[in-house]
Amino acid sequence: MSCNENLARDLHIRPDEITGKTDYDFFPKELAEKYRTEDKRVIESGQTDDREEKYIVDGQELIVRMVRTPIKDEKGNVLGILGAFLDITEKITLQREAERSRHLASLGELAAGVAHEINNPITGVINCAQILFNKSSEGSKERDIAGRIIKEANRIANITSSLLSFARFGDSKEKKSIVSIREIVANTFVLIKAQLRKEGITIKLDVSPKLPQIIAHPQQIQQVFLNAISNARYALNQKYPEVHENKILEIIGEETTIDNRPAVRITFYDHGTGIPARIRDRVVEPFYTTKPRSKGTGLGLSISYSIIRDHEGRLAIDSVEGVFTKVIIVLPAFKPT
Repeated sequence: MSCNENLARDLHIRPDEITGKTDYDFFPKELAEKYRTEDKRVIESGQTDDREEKYIVDGQELIVRMVRTPIKDEKGNVLGILGAFLDITEKITLQREAERSRHLASLGELAAGVAHEINNPITGVINCAQILFNKSSEGSKERDIAGRIIKEANRIANITSSLLSFARFGDSKEKKSIVSIREIVANTFVLIKAQLRKEGITIKLDVSPKLPQIIAHPQQIQQVFLNAISNARYALNQKYPEVHENKILEIIGEETTIDNRPAVRITFYDHGTGIPARIRDRVVEPFYTTKPRSKGTGLGLSISYSIIRDHEGRLAIDSVEGVFTKVIIVLPAFKPT
């Protein structure tokens, strides 16, 4: 076995130190056996194996293109394998984001049209039902029916309002300002801490006061944070209906980079129900929700994604079903000129 300097650096050795070693010397047993099985398949078939593999490293998804090519002599006998490993995480992430942005942009146009068409008639329904409600006597069947109409019509109005919010991000005439992300976290926490404590959810805040400022619409970023907390709260209550030592939401703020620029990363980390792998890529789609009809519209994460995109940031989700969910938000830091 031999390798180039890049692989040696990843393995924390010198290139000459790999001679005479096997996969078992560098990787966990399960992973080493997987690699040896794949190597054996290439040797026996004599065919190149080209695949993408996903790994979780330090809580982050790593996507690697792995190519194994058989080395043959002049008679076609396989002498060994030439392996190449390429980190394509950034490439795949950018492709996903570009596709998602195109998808959300077209949905935004549709959403705006639908919302406008619904708004006028639903306002008329609410007003007429309110008149009937006011004219009917207390406890009458008519007042009960009118009240139900108002309640359901208001729910429709709230959905159309969310649709318009989803469609309008990026068109705001309000100027962004230099703000403290730690202050936005604190203001968000003030709004919801009483409810979280009532439900027995423990909050662990770890947001450094030394975090750089950002340029943002503070109300929009607060909306994103509220949505992340709301989803975490729902997941924790589903998993732990009563008080439990693991009913915890961690909010972590730290410095990082985005596109080689200074940035701030806020992570909302809950130990709730998690998200099944098969639907993880769908949770930012408009109207996609795992909650009951009365608990959500499926627009919260879509709107959050649009807001973060408008701020030139990134929103990612890492989750293991039944174990945890991390909503990771990265925003460019303000750089004084």
